[in-house]
Amino acid sequence: MRIGELAERTGVPAATIKFYLRERLLPPGEHGDGNVVDYGQAHVHRLMLIRALSETAGLSVAQIGEVLTVLSRHPESAFQAMGATLAATHRDPSFSLATEGTAAAAERAVDRLLAEYGWAEVTPPMYRDALVTALTAYFRLGNPDLGEVLTLWADAAAQLASADMEAIGEAARDGGVDVEQAVVTTLLGETVFAALRRIAHIAASARLQAEQGPSGTMNP
Repeated sequence: MRIGELAERTGVPAATIKFYLRERLLPPGEHGDGNVVDYGQAHVHRLMLIRALSETAGLSVAQIGEVLTVLSRHPESAFQAMGATLAATHRDPSFSLATEGTAAAAERAVDRLLAEYGWAEVTPPMYRDALVTALTAYFRLGNPDLGEVLTLWADAAAQLASADMEAIGEAARDGGVDVEQAVVTTLLGETVFAALRRIAHIAASARLQAEQGPSGTMNP
């Protein structure tokens, strides 16, 4: 197919496709007679992958390039690909550390949590720093220690990670793992989980409002 048909099939404008070609996110097409360039199903799949990573997972062009590089370097190992992908797509929080007191409190809370779950030795510094930065901003606003809530978040994260690893292991035992699928599931899964969490919050809020009634007190 020509670039116009490729754009029509994928919903990606031809100008954007040309940009992806220049950035080497998309492999070049096959040159035919004259200046004609043909594209195939592999290009359709790659463009749909790029759209998913950009529009749904919210990755930048540079991060998408890192993910595609990971997939090419680890075509057989889903575990290695997932680890490399998480490292390549980490995004530092945009806010900076606050006062020394709140930063120290955040560091204590994070280090205590990582130690409690046995994650201290395996946590990359950039992820520890991201947790510290987020909690520092939280404390800076005058909020108290999260306490049990932080533990519940960690429990949920641990359960999700275990489920992900078990699914990959089961697929491997059944004859093989689609590395791209494992990586995409990891990245898009974060968006899915965030949406589910918000839905759960809305549902829980509605339930509590129904239980309390208009006056704000619990109905009998």
